[in-house]
Amino acid sequence: MDEIGWYQKRNDRSLRYAGRVLPQDRSILLRLSPEYGARFDGQVAILVATNLLARMTPCIAFDVPEVDLVAPLPWTGTTLRQRLIEVTSAADPSAVPEFRAARDHDYILYLGQEASVATVHGSGWNAYVGTGASPLPVSGTTNPIGPSLAATTAIARLFALQMGAMDGPHLLNAFDWQSKPVRDERTPPFDLSPRLGSLWVVGLGSVGTAVLYFLTLLTRRFAATLFDMDFVKVENLDRSPIFTALDAHSRLSKVDATELYLQAVGVKRVAKEGEPLDQSQIWFAREAGTPDLLISAANERNVRYIIEKSTPPLQIYGTTGANWEASVIRHIPLVDACSCCLFPPDTPQAATVCATETFAQPAMGESVDAALPFLSFAAGLMAAAEILKAGLSGYPFTSNRTTLYTHPTVSPRFISTPVGQREACLCGSRNAAISRRMIEGTKYQSLSANGVTSKLRATAQ
Repeated sequence: MDEIGWYQKRNDRSLRYAGRVLPQDRSILLRLSPEYGARFDGQVAILVATNLLARMTPCIAFDVPEVDLVAPLPWTGTTLRQRLIEVTSAADPSAVPEFRAARDHDYILYLGQEASVATVHGSGWNAYVGTGASPLPVSGTTNPIGPSLAATTAIARLFALQMGAMDGPHLLNAFDWQSKPVRDERTPPFDLSPRLGSLWVVGLGSVGTAVLYFLTLLTRRFAATLFDMDFVKVENLDRSPIFTALDAHSRLSKVDATELYLQAVGVKRVAKEGEPLDQSQIWFAREAGTPDLLISAANERNVRYIIEKSTPPLQIYGTTGANWEASVIRHIPLVDACSCCLFPPDTPQAATVCATETFAQPAMGESVDAALPFLSFAAGLMAAAEILKAGLSGYPFTSNRTTLYTHPTVSPRFISTPVGQREACLCGSRNAAISRRMIEGTKYQSLSANGVTSKLRATAQ
């Protein structure tokens, strides 16, 4: 495949969704302030921005300090510049990243607190994108979520404005999903490298892999069991932060490619299943107390019904939608509505509230999913944030569904809207004793113990 054909395939889903990609005749310069670049949050911000932009345009340049990567990032032992080269080349083998000063025609994203025409700053749970100086306090916590949210939101806005002048200010926090910052003293701290327990990931598309990517920026202390029956294709590369051009060229299975990523960053226990969930021996042999948490990021073959019939543990996942939105959804057993309340069985996916937009290919008779790259990153990031919060005292802090809107006609904002129980859904007749038995021993079982209190809290948001 020649270079032009490769880019056409790589950009296919963005073209289907928005009818355009980023202009290829103008470089985007990521300028990182020395102070921010020496910190964990600054390094997270530029790594995420690079990963996302490298999947959208080959025209990236860097003005970054010479610094080593810091813990708890998994790539310590190398320099930031070397890692930026590796990230760019893995996503796009034709890209030639430049390290240089700004030029007249560059679109400059400034990562740091100081004033600029396009400031990108995140720390703790908070994110700022806009003109001028960032008003955010520097967080005393090691948290990848705020800087990741800032980078993703900035690129979403850059795309929405078609690389016009940055607007704003846009302030967001991923703790209680508000358009204002939250201070460290209002949030429970988590460990530098939290233990997440056993995570089963059903569906390793763009969102499922994005959840794992954002989690591993902070911790590798979990066991992962991976479920997917598909293979990595060039069309997957614009939206998944872990799939590489080599994965697609080698036609690796998604479970194999994800396993390679997890092992490379230091996750020691990985199991995989290449069969669909309705044919999976691992799934149907599942015992009580396993897993601790389910990331249910698949939609095909009535997978939600298969999951809910098996009295699942805590579920957290992300979705993307047709109107430039990304959502995080949570299902606490015996507390929240189940996933079949939102995604009824045997209902076409296009009819669901937060489903990824589906487009048909008339010539081939094939139906494909399409989403913009930053929407998949955002959905995975929001799910990762909710997973990290699940182990904190006082959780849950918001309702069971939050959506980030990024459409060009609106300012980026979060809106939380609870998912209510659907009439005659199977969760309404679920045996509470069996459910409690299945989740007994899981890391998050206590969330179901105070079901009434949590349900009232979620509904009140």
